[in-house]
Amino acid sequence: MRPWPSIVLFYLCGVFAAAQLGKLAALAPLISRDLQIGLAAMAALTALLEVCGAVLGGAAGRHLPRFGMRRALGFAMLGLALGGAGSALAHNAPMAVAARLCESLGYLITVVAAPVLVATAAPPRRQAAALLLWSTFVPVGMAFGASAYAFLAGLSSWRWAQGLSVLCGVALGLCLLGRHAPGSMHAGPAPPSAGSTRQRTGAALWLLVAAFGVYVITQVGLLALLPTLLTEAGLSISEAGTWTAVAALANVPASAVAAGLMRRRSIVAHALVLSLLVSAALFPLAYQLGAAPIRLAMAALLVNFVSGVFGSLVFALLPTAAGSADRLSLASGRLTQFGASGALLGPPLIGFIVERWSWHTAGVASLALSLLAASLAWAACVSGRGFMPPNAHGKRV
Repeated sequence: MRPWPSIVLFYLCGVFAAAQLGKLAALAPLISRDLQIGLAAMAALTALLEVCGAVLGGAAGRHLPRFGMRRALGFAMLGLALGGAGSALAHNAPMAVAARLCESLGYLITVVAAPVLVATAAPPRRQAAALLLWSTFVPVGMAFGASAYAFLAGLSSWRWAQGLSVLCGVALGLCLLGRHAPGSMHAGPAPPSAGSTRQRTGAALWLLVAAFGVYVITQVGLLALLPTLLTEAGLSISEAGTWTAVAALANVPASAVAAGLMRRRSIVAHALVLSLLVSAALFPLAYQLGAAPIRLAMAALLVNFVSGVFGSLVFALLPTAAGSADRLSLASGRLTQFGASGALLGPPLIGFIVERWSWHTAGVASLALSLLAASLAWAACVSGRGFMPPNAHGKRV
């Protein structure tokens, strides 16, 4: 059976899950007005999507294989649909929080299970390419969510716009759980034995996911504050929003660059670190309030493009860093936990630095964090011997 229909299905699940990030950003002004939720509380409600990942990511990576990855992903889609329905029916803040937590659980399961399913469905020689495709799910999903839900809300209301979540979640869930769904006979890796579930992930993986978490702090922090920065620089709200979306989508061509680098595995370790070093040098330019707004926007776009090469390579290297197929779920869970923690910490941390000191200080802090991420990434490469694939005898080449 050809694997790509299944891979595309798993990828669409990721895009739909990530669309829930862009959804609330687009609908926030309408929800805030109708439910009388303040700006800070609305920002916290938006960030709740990452809470389950930050708290339960490691546990999900350990236990989801027992449940079945494909089945878990199918129920995650239904959970996102349920969360969308709950959001549409919410008439106060507690109901909105409960609906968002339901979406958060669905999002967690998706970002842990889907990359494992993508990796196991792909032929060995195409595994890196499949995971590079997967690495684009967040910017593509965010852009789709922000545009689609805003368009539907303009046609009707923000409550009816949530119907898109219900329709897409139910449709994807049925595709995954259906007996004759594409690839249903290959639902992912077999559940690990009791002994294998207690295996520990190696130092290289811990260092790699830690570097990824620090990278997410700087990237998400910049994207979250970019509209405010650009409006203070003189752009309109709509222009600032457009540039922010373009900057987020810069991660997509970055995955194409990463795909080219993966064909020359001898330079991957250097590319992994170099992308963080170059983006570190660009951060002060992106936060240089007083410069022309287009210059700030272009600097932010370059930051996301260059650092996006690192993010894409991390996903492509995950099976190698995990060490074995039965530890891939553990590795995906750890990556999810560190990434979600970075996404939760980034906006408030960078925002606090801006309020306490200045935009320039935020640029310097982002530079320092990127250097830390580069150091962790280099240590991961040294520990993992450059993440070279095993040869026929099981040794690193």
